[in-house]
Amino acid sequence: MVFSKVILVFLSLTFLISINHSFAQTSTFAVIGDFGSGSSHETAVANLVKSWTPDFIVTVGDNIYDLSNYSEAVGKDYHQFLFPHDPVYGDENDPSVNRFWPVLGNHDWDDLPVQNYLDYFTLPTNSNNNERYYTKQIGDIEFFMIDSDSQEPDGTSSTSTQATWIHQQIQSSTAKWKIVLFHHPAYSSSGSSSDMRWPFEDWGVDAVITGHRHNYERILKDANDDGMNLVYFVNGLGGSSIVSFGSNFISGSQAHYDGNYGAMKVIETSSSLEFYFININGTIKDSYINNSPLPVELAFFSGSLNGKKVELRWRTETEVNNYGFDIERTKDNSDWLTIGFVEGYGNSNSPKQYNFIDDDINQSRKYYYRLKQIDNYGTIEYSEKVTVEVDAPNSFYLSQNYPNPFNPETRIDFTVPEKQMVTLGVYNALGELVAELVNEEKAAGSYSVTFDASDLSSGIYVYRLVTENFIINKKMTLLR
Repeated sequence: MVFSKVILVFLSLTFLISINHSFAQTSTFAVIGDFGSGSSHETAVANLVKSWTPDFIVTVGDNIYDLSNYSEAVGKDYHQFLFPHDPVYGDENDPSVNRFWPVLGNHDWDDLPVQNYLDYFTLPTNSNNNERYYTKQIGDIEFFMIDSDSQEPDGTSSTSTQATWIHQQIQSSTAKWKIVLFHHPAYSSSGSSSDMRWPFEDWGVDAVITGHRHNYERILKDANDDGMNLVYFVNGLGGSSIVSFGSNFISGSQAHYDGNYGAMKVIETSSSLEFYFININGTIKDSYINNSPLPVELAFFSGSLNGKKVELRWRTETEVNNYGFDIERTKDNSDWLTIGFVEGYGNSNSPKQYNFIDDDINQSRKYYYRLKQIDNYGTIEYSEKVTVEVDAPNSFYLSQNYPNPFNPETRIDFTVPEKQMVTLGVYNALGELVAELVNEEKAAGSYSVTFDASDLSSGIYVYRLVTENFIINKKMTLLR
C-alpha cells in the first residue's frame, strides 16, 4: 500500500488549458530567471507575472545584463515588489515589506561588482552572516537560496561551507514545503554543472529550480536509484536571448520549451504545489503537480496470536517526515480505541521494521487493528485493518507469576474454558489469606491480574486458583 504519490501532469504544448483547483488556494508566487537586460521581452514577462497578482517573486539569477545599475535591470519592471523602494522607479504604492527574493547568477558577479547586488537588495543574513546565500520561509514554504557561481567564497561543491550550512538549515526546517533555487543547473539538456548535484533528495527537498540556460525544461532525476524522483526545473526565459534545444535530451527530461519568453507560476494549495510554465501569450506550456506527501510507503501490516498476546508487525519502504503510528483497536469493528504509539524514523529511503504487542487480551473474540500514521505536520493516514481471532481456552491454566522473585509487584495469568465462579488468593507460609485478587464469575477467556505486595514482608507465598471443578497452587518469592 502506498501512502504517498507524486502526480505528474504534462499538458499540451499547443493549446491554452484552464487551471482548475480542487483545493483552496493559499498563495501564488512567480519564478523568473535570466531577465535583467532592460529589453522589451523582459517587460513583457514582467507584465505577464504582474497579471497573476503573485504574493511574491523569486529569481534564479542573472538579475542584470550589461546595465550600469539594478534600477534599470530590476526596478523598472519589478519595483512594485521591492522594499526598500527602488531609488529611481519606486513610488508610494510600493510595498512596505519586501516581496522580491533573488539569487546570484554569473552576470550578477561579472557585469558589476557583486557589492552592487548586495547594496541594492536587502536579503536575510540568517546565521551565515552574508546575503549571498540564505533561507526565507513564507507561509508553509521555505526557500533555500544558493550561490552556484564559482566566485562564491564559501564554495559550491556538495561538501563546501555553503552546502554544509544549507544542509543544516534544510534538516532543521519544519516547513511543509522545501524549495531550492540557484543559477547554474544541476541537470539540463543544454549543458549542466555537475558541482551542483548535491544530495537534495536525501535532504528532503521537494523541488529544485535553476536558470542560466535560456530555455525551459523539467527533469525528473532518481539520483540514488531508489525509485524516488526529484523534480528539477530550468527556467531561463525571463527576457534575455533564447537558446534553442538540440535534438538530444538528457535522461529524465520530461518537458522542454524554447519557443518564446515566459515565467513560472507556482500555486500552493492546502494539499499541493502546482508548477506552471506560461509564455508571454498566456499559454501554459507545462504543468507539474506535487501533492503534499503523506509520509509512508507501507509494505505490509499483519497481526497474529502469540500465546496470550497479539503481535502486530509492519514494514515501511520509505518515510518522509514520519512522526509515528497510533495503534488502534476495536472489538466491534466500529468504535476504535488508541492502545499505543510507535515512533517513526522521520526520513528514510530504506525499509524499516516495526512491531507492537497487545497483551490486553482477556476473552475469546475477534479483534480488529489499524495503524493511524501521523506526519510532522499533523496529517494522518489510516492503514487497512487486520483481524486477529483469539480462541477460547479449552482447559484451565495458571501461569507462573512474572517476575519471580519480585518486589513489590508481579503479574499472574490464568484461563478458564467456560463461564463459572473463580477465586484467586494469595497465602502466607502459615496458610493465612493475605490478598484476594479475584472473587467473581468469569466468562471463558484469558485473564491477567497484578499483585502488589507493598505491605508484605519478604518470604515465600502461595497463590491459589479455585473454580467449581479445578484447584491449583503455585509458589512465588517476594524479595525486599
